[in-house]
Amino acid sequence: MKFSSRNLLMCASAPLALGIAASPAFAQDAQDTTIADADEISGNTIIVTARKREETLLEVPVAITAYGEEAIEDAGFQGLEDISLQSSGFQFSNQGGQQPGRYNTQLRFRGMSTSQFSPTFATGAFFIDGVYILNGGTSNSLVDVERVEVIKGPQSAYFGRNTFGGAVNFITRNPSLTEFNGQVETSVDSRGTFDLSGIVEIPVIEDQLSISLSGRYYDKRGHYVANDGGRLGNEETMALNGVVYWEPTPNLYVKLRASYTEDSDGAPAGAFVAGRLNDTCTGTTVTTGAGETAMPVNYICGGLPGPDDALTENGGSIISSNTAVTQFFLDSIADATLPPGVPSIDRVGMERRTERYSAKIGYEFDSGYSIDVLAALNEQGVNWIRDFDLTDNIGWFSRDPQSIEDKTFEARFTSPQDQRLRWMVGINYYEQDFITSGGGGDASTGCFVFAQTFDYADCVIPLFFPNSFTQTDTSEVLGIFGAVDFDITDTLTLILEGRYQDDTLTKGGVPTAGGVDDSALDLTSKAFLPRFILRYQPNPDTNLYFSYAEGILQGDINTFLSAADAQELAQYQAQLPSASVILPEEKLDAWEIGLKQSLMGNKLQINLSAYYYEWENIKGRSTAVINETCDAAKLGEEGCTFPGVQLGDVAQIDDGMGGLTPFFNSRNTLTTGSAELYGIELESSAVLSDNWTAQLNVTWAKNEYTDYEFNFVEPFAGFSDQQGNQQPRFPEWSGNFSTTYTDTFTQDWDWYARGDVIYFGEAFVDESNLAFTEDYFLVNARVGLERDGMRIEAFVRNLFDEDAWAAGARWTDFSTPTFFPTLTAFQGVAVTPQDRRTVGLRVIADF
Repeated sequence: MKFSSRNLLMCASAPLALGIAASPAFAQDAQDTTIADADEISGNTIIVTARKREETLLEVPVAITAYGEEAIEDAGFQGLEDISLQSSGFQFSNQGGQQPGRYNTQLRFRGMSTSQFSPTFATGAFFIDGVYILNGGTSNSLVDVERVEVIKGPQSAYFGRNTFGGAVNFITRNPSLTEFNGQVETSVDSRGTFDLSGIVEIPVIEDQLSISLSGRYYDKRGHYVANDGGRLGNEETMALNGVVYWEPTPNLYVKLRASYTEDSDGAPAGAFVAGRLNDTCTGTTVTTGAGETAMPVNYICGGLPGPDDALTENGGSIISSNTAVTQFFLDSIADATLPPGVPSIDRVGMERRTERYSAKIGYEFDSGYSIDVLAALNEQGVNWIRDFDLTDNIGWFSRDPQSIEDKTFEARFTSPQDQRLRWMVGINYYEQDFITSGGGGDASTGCFVFAQTFDYADCVIPLFFPNSFTQTDTSEVLGIFGAVDFDITDTLTLILEGRYQDDTLTKGGVPTAGGVDDSALDLTSKAFLPRFILRYQPNPDTNLYFSYAEGILQGDINTFLSAADAQELAQYQAQLPSASVILPEEKLDAWEIGLKQSLMGNKLQINLSAYYYEWENIKGRSTAVINETCDAAKLGEEGCTFPGVQLGDVAQIDDGMGGLTPFFNSRNTLTTGSAELYGIELESSAVLSDNWTAQLNVTWAKNEYTDYEFNFVEPFAGFSDQQGNQQPRFPEWSGNFSTTYTDTFTQDWDWYARGDVIYFGEAFVDESNLAFTEDYFLVNARVGLERDGMRIEAFVRNLFDEDAWAAGARWTDFSTPTFFPTLTAFQGVAVTPQDRRTVGLRVIADF
């Protein structure tokens, strides 16, 4: 039975509203904070640091969803994906890019999506203790996290360029200076998942020096089995964290943190819904957002067929792929050189190693002025072998090594916060090296043909394409930022914030031990990014604010165009007339109005925000099919095999009949466009009685392209102009309702029950807006016993075994014999299934 989002949320809010009307007043006050306990949570009041200072969630004039330690524990969050499902205006999936798996990170805020592969150009950013973590959203442990802040809207003034649409900040806990503390948490479930985590805090010098050690071991047995018998969705994570916290005086603190994480995953749980097999478009006529009439073919028009309805070539389960790699591919990659720090892998799956180090120093003068310094280093190496076509056919395999190193330094000076005029100034320096292929990496096709065919009997020869690391980039960013808050009256505050940013991108060269070589291009941009806020607080329970902010994302370089000779360039220009070597900066103008209201003595809290964005120069991708010239860099690659083809010849390949035929390569090319985004977000919480609480969140996010060309969809859609269409992957409607009831069980024990209903609306899988993943509901439930220092809980996730797709993105049909001139002619959708219903037991013990 299907329900609309409006009906569900109206039903969920009815008991909440009735409870509010019937319940007595309730009040809670925030505790005073010191350096040691600056982020303490007191009742419903949370101290946040989204503006690099301590403010209550109610008074900060920014749209934020925040979770403290208790809320994280009560909800049973396992990672960022769980957090996103209960946060308005924010979406995160482990299928960050187009393919399933914990490989790519993409944080989506308020409908903003990007087709860029590199996290260098991400529209949302992930931080730990204010340190930017490139490609860091997946597999992060919550074991020593004190608070999570989901900050919506551009945050460039404080956090830099990749907070174009928003940011998520994990704030880790400081170990106690006075008490030995510890906690162990373990859970098991009916599908074989085992999760063990623990933390211990040890005062070394009472009131001055303490340390903490924490760790997590997570082993998930995949919920699906491929047709070849291999399991899909196995995940394993081992994480270790260490903190040294020193507070020699009440005015000075030093926090050192180190972490190490290993991820070892099998073939991801995924599927490919082929358009040619599940075609509901052919014979239909559609009107595009731009008002054109089109007749799409060989694709899905409307909702995607579910796991039980989608058709496959062999009639088997749609949730399947090859879990063993071909010997041809293993032989081909045997001698390939990996970037430093990248682990080796010889199976379908992923191996990742991550090291993170940070140091924070803060000093507060007796006068109230303070200095804060931050330095950090992050290193990550990851290797991923995937069944590129996501089917049982022996089509394509690829290996995608990726290496990341980034460094951060920040210093800021802040005035006393109890004055009418308050200010802050700071400097930030960020440097990164990101080595990647851009998607595809070392790739092979098991079946190459010279004419379009679906018959594997026509295969001529398998081909291998070595990784060129063409999308490798480095960045160097210097930012000077500041803020001024001035209380015009006791109730009206004017806030001016801004960042001057000098951003240099280097891209297009060949990676070497000392960085990219001299063939790389540099792209430098300098900009001032302001934010203006007017806040009105007529009483301590009301915060009404209006803001305007600007965001900028660095431009980009079309590396294939930059290296093209005259004959190649003519082909690019004929297929993509607007394509250029240099793409301009992306720019965002963002307007927001918000209301934060506490009613009935803090019994009811409401956060309401509405926004309107104008987004220019959006980086999009199109494809061009090019017969390339065999220069020195390409000799030895397919099409340029010496001596059959000479230096300077166009690429050719043996036609199987003793002659040569032109060899075409499909090259991704960046283009630009623009869009408008607008929406409303509601977050509310209520104490319905002394024993009963509830939360209700609703998101309405609307957007449309005002100018956007995207030719990947043209072969099946019949059009490339996406004007008037909506950006993919983010639903127009989403929301969640949670409620918890607690009561006395015995003299020593309390019992509790919690239910979560999560709604995720229809989401388009690509820019054509022809196909979408169906909306779905997830219901989770928990019941348990607790007393001081102990919690025993039974839980069920996905109570009704919802089998709708959790995520989906358009993907080329690589399962057919490969014919390069029409490589993208047949397409479909790469999808991730929901985890199946699981029943489990969780135990938490404090000591």
